[in-house]
Amino acid sequence: MDGNVKVAVTSHSTFGGVADELRFVGTGTVERTDYGWHLRYEAKNAEDGSAVNSDVKIEMKYHRAVLINEADSGGYGMLLDPKTPTATQIKADAGSLMLNVVTKEVSYDLGRKKSGTITLEYTLLMGMQPVSALRVHIDLTKE
Repeated sequence: MDGNVKVAVTSHSTFGGVADELRFVGTGTVERTDYGWHLRYEAKNAEDGSAVNSDVKIEMKYHRAVLINEADSGGYGMLLDPKTPTATQIKADAGSLMLNVVTKEVSYDLGRKKSGTITLEYTLLMGMQPVSALRVHIDLTKE
């Protein structure tokens, strides 16, 4: 599934015991690489129109993903590895926030010609205390 795609992203999060769902729609490109897959997309929040630019690299050999998000309110990058906890630094109003990342799932189905999916499920922790649990599902349709 190389080339231009329509992107529909559903992000389920639980923060402080409260569940939330965000939906984004936009366009992007998918490319088969020597390490796996590379998706670059721009999408807007269906509710408030806020924009997000994302870069998702799927490493097939290690079954992990590198996620970089740039949004109107800032951005962050992280390694999602189901075998090993990682860490990320997110810029905040009063400096930056260091979070640990425990990945539950990195799955993808990008071998079809007309459509594909990527699912990323992970928990952000401050120290050992869970802060937010996220499940991001990306549906791709060939343009």
